[in-house]
Amino acid sequence: MKPAQFGMLSYPSRPGPASWIATARLLRRFQQGPIAYPHNLSEHQCADILVDRYMPSGLVLGTVVFIHGMSVLGREDPRVRQLAVALTAAGLQVLVPELPNIRNLRIERAQPSEVQSTLEQLAGDKDLVPTHHFALMAVSFSGVFALRAANSATLGPRISALCLIGGYYDVERVSDFLVNAKRADPYGRMLMVRSYFSEVEAENDAFHWHLERCIRNNAEEDEGWNLRSLLDEADAEQERLWQLLSDCGQRQRFLQKVIRAFGDDWSGYRVNLNFVNSKTPVFLLHGRGDRVIPPGESRRLSSQMSAQGIPNYLCITRFLSHGDSAIRLSQLPELYRLLRGFAWFISCIWR
Repeated sequence: MKPAQFGMLSYPSRPGPASWIATARLLRRFQQGPIAYPHNLSEHQCADILVDRYMPSGLVLGTVVFIHGMSVLGREDPRVRQLAVALTAAGLQVLVPELPNIRNLRIERAQPSEVQSTLEQLAGDKDLVPTHHFALMAVSFSGVFALRAANSATLGPRISALCLIGGYYDVERVSDFLVNAKRADPYGRMLMVRSYFSEVEAENDAFHWHLERCIRNNAEEDEGWNLRSLLDEADAEQERLWQLLSDCGQRQRFLQKVIRAFGDDWSGYRVNLNFVNSKTPVFLLHGRGDRVIPPGESRRLSSQMSAQGIPNYLCITRFLSHGDSAIRLSQLPELYRLLRGFAWFISCIWR
């Protein structure tokens, strides 16, 4: 499988010289690394929503609303700030609203509607979004919220382009991967367990206390992390949690519960590609070594979008996974495809 490919592109089919130049500025700024508090960042209030606003130094050529992922730092995550500042180098205003439930690492039945409401409030603020059209970017599981926005009668006609970074197509397949695959990030599995037993099927306080302890320990010590050393087999509650997270049979039974939840309590997390404007372009960017959502999910998204006539550009890249800024000659073709994807996305916003 090639690391990058075009789906059915309609407009523009090729990025122009100006968007290539803007992409070069974006890359140069991104390689400078994150900044604790960028000079072009200001905090705003939109109704009851906190919004970080990043402004370009010159003329504003477009607006991007960024939906942050499941990170305890939320909109303050250095990776979010690094990318937002880099996008301003391409003449783009970037808005990053605070999404408390996502920041709390929760999957909740009301969350898709809450994010939709946040986006509608933000899009209705003429001071923050002065133009009719704007683009949406989202990472990981938050990608489904960007797709839902493209389906909505209120936001769909206003979206100039979408960018999904590490998004998914089949939530059941992703759940199977997180629960069963040996190479899956155990952090993702534990977050799913926590959300399920908080939102769908109540568990006791001791269960949640030990699970939270394992989640915190994994976040702090990802290298060489050992679940067995954290859970005492002599304690019935801890051993039950160990079995749920480690035993194949227990994991399979849990997976069936999760799949049922995505058909009922969490149905808002299923992907629907019924865009209001079927020609809304989508840039799909995915890390080759993603251990939470496998890159095959973006390939499936691209394939389905192409089948439905939705213009898209797919790029599977090792740069996103490893954050390696050292570029070797053998990597230049892959770098070209990555830059071409960003140039295409920028040109779609500018059009």
